[in-house]
Parts: sequence; structure tokens; C-alpha cells
Amino acid sequence: MPRTIPASLAALVAALAAAVIVAAPASAHTALVASSPEEGETVTELAEVSLEFTEQLLDIGNELAIVAPDGTRTALEIAEPVTEVISAPVPDDALAAGENILAFRVVSADGHPIEGEVTFTYAPPEAAATAEPTASVSPSPSASAEASAVSGPVITTSPSPHVTVYEEVGPNPAVYVIIGVVAAGAIALSIALRQRRQD
Repeated sequence: MPRTIPASLAALVAALAAAVIVAAPASAHTALVASSPEEGETVTELAEVSLEFTEQLLDIGNELAIVAPDGTRTALEIAEPVTEVISAPVPDDALAAGENILAFRVVSADGHPIEGEVTFTYAPPEAAATAEPTASVSPSPSASAEASAVSGPVITTSPSPHVTVYEEVGPNPAVYVIIGVVAAGAIALSIALRQRRQD
């Protein structure tokens, strides 16, 4: 009977090791790895947006939207199929010149929702053309030089990246597995000790 306790302990250690191995991949969460447009990018046209994640997404509960500089929010129609990449066409009236936001809410394969946003600048060609100064009379040479200096190339400063991705993390099923294994091991050890005392 003395060999019962070491055998029980060995079984308990093996079960705990297996539970930890199972729990390790389960604790990894889906994350955003790429987007089009990219964070801080300046675009002159945008026919489609797309987001790429580290894992497969569920084809349910996903939402994409463009938020214009004035706060107007336009929901986008998501294209099929949804894999680890989700995309949608952009309506002509969804964007406005200035800083726009691609807001998203997707559901990872384990059922956790992931929300975040990608900020980018929309600079349509017509907006740049409208911004150029026009003159109705011929300016003097000095005035022409000053106007040339003023109407030089427009430099657009992209905002620094600040993608925000977070998850509503619920209880991890692996936690319950570990608790169950520990409880079973404790019971087995208790029975073994009781049998040893009786012998």
C-alpha cells in the first residue's frame, strides 16, 4: 500500500500538466494585425475597407462603420465570406474631407467580441483643387513670388497610430478544467491516505 501515494501524486501532476497545456492556447485572444486603410494613413480615394485578424472570425454579430469628421456614422455592408479577414465596400457619401474613423466590432472564433477603431485622413483631389487660391488680375512679380510661396505643396500630417482593440473577456473554460483536475486529485489523495491508515 505505500506505493499508492506516489502513484496518486504522479497521476495528479500529469493531469495538472495536461490541463496547463490545454489552457495555454485557450488564453490567447484574437488580435488585429493589419488594416486597409492603415492607422494614420492619408487616402485620396477609398472604395473598400478591410481588417485582418490573427484567427478566424465568426460570421455573426460583426459590424463595420465609417465615422465622418462631423460625427456622421455610416454602417457598412460586410462582404462574404468572413474568414480571418473582414471587408466591406465604402459608399460614396460615407467619407468627408478630414479625419475619418473606421470603427469595428467583430466576433472571434471563441465567441468573444472585439471592438476598436482605425483613424485615417481622407483628402479627395477636388478638395485640394478647391483649396488652391485663384486670382482675377495679374499680380505684380513680387506678389507672384509671394503667392507661389504661399500656394506651395500641401503637407498633410497623419495622426499618430492609436488603434484601440479590446475584448470582453469572459471566464476561460480552461479554468474550470484545472479546478476539476485539482479537486479530483485531492479526493484521490485523501482516499489513498485513509486506506493507508486503515492498513
